[in-house]
Amino acid sequence: MEPLEVDVDALRQGADQLAQARESVREAFEAFQAAAGGYADAFGGDEIGMLLGVGHQACVDALAECVGTNLAELDSYVAGLKGMAEGYREVEEGVAGAFRSILGKLG
Repeated sequence: MEPLEVDVDALRQGADQLAQARESVREAFEAFQAAAGGYADAFGGDEIGMLLGVGHQACVDALAECVGTNLAELDSYVAGLKGMAEGYREVEEGVAGAFRSILGKLG
């Protein structure tokens, strides 16, 4: 069996980079929503225009739900990576403490 080596700093760095990517996606989506909002009244007030407006809004709402769900998932991945890094750090400290204790008893 291969030994398991975990780079705690790399896990933390990965979590930070994922959080930055999530923020970039959020900002881009907010810019899209602002631009798409400008088209809300562009379809006119007649029956066809109102239907197009309703369809447009349904698409924007569906996309908002999809992106919102994905952003929440990214948040959970960031938290998971940070938790994993902290867990490994605690284990490493515990093992190091146990060996120091054993060495201290051995003299």
